[in-house]
Order: sequence, then C-alpha cells, then structure tokens
Amino acid sequence: MKQNLWTVGGVALLGLALLGSGTSQAQETPTTPSAPSTQGDVRQDRRDSRQDKQDLREDRRDRRQDRRELREDRREGASPSELTQDRENLRIDNRDIRQDRKELQQDRKNLRGDKKERRQDRRTAPDK
Repeated sequence: MKQNLWTVGGVALLGLALLGSGTSQAQETPTTPSAPSTQGDVRQDRRDSRQDKQDLREDRRDRRQDRRELREDRREGASPSELTQDRENLRIDNRDIRQDRKELQQDRKNLRGDKKERRQDRRTAPDK
C-alpha cells in the first residue's frame, strides 16, 4: 500500500514554480525614499508634544493657584459669589488639563506612527 504522493506534490510544486517565475521577472521601479518628509513629520510631532507638555504644566500651575485662592477665600469668609467664581475657575482649569492630556496623547500617537513609517522607509530604501 505504498503510494507515491510525492510525485503529485512534485508536479504541483513544479507548476507553481513555473507560474511564480513569471511574476518574479518584473522590473523593479526606482523609488525615491521619503525619509526627508517623514523626518519633518517626526520633528513637527516632537515640537507639538513639547508644546502640549508645556501647556499642561502651565494649566496645572493655574489650577494650583486657583485652589490656593479658593482655600484662602474660604478661610477669610468670602462672599458666595467669590467662592462660585473660584470654583468656576477650577472647573475651567480642569477642562484645560483634560484637553491638553488628549492633545499630548494624540501627539504621542502621531509620533509613534511617523517613527514607524520612517523606520519602514529606511528598511525599504536602497542601500547607498
């Protein structure tokens, strides 16, 4: 009950090899590496990220200052309208901080994508 399956497989492999050889004969089209453009994207994303970090630090400073003012006004027995104003300032600062965090996260995501694209471009670029 010995079967010669290898001959069928060999013929099938030979047919596939012959079919595949036609596509490997295609000419390569010269491509220009897009490293300079992606490098600029990475630089811009880093710049945006640094700016968002700076904005976040500034908003946190503002929030600390507003909290300090609210505590002082409570101690001094300030009017309800002043306390309401201080709480509103805190809400605004908290909203700004949330927005800055979102922007920073988006910039980091863009930076990762651009770095990945640049790495792919370097790998596919022809060696000099």
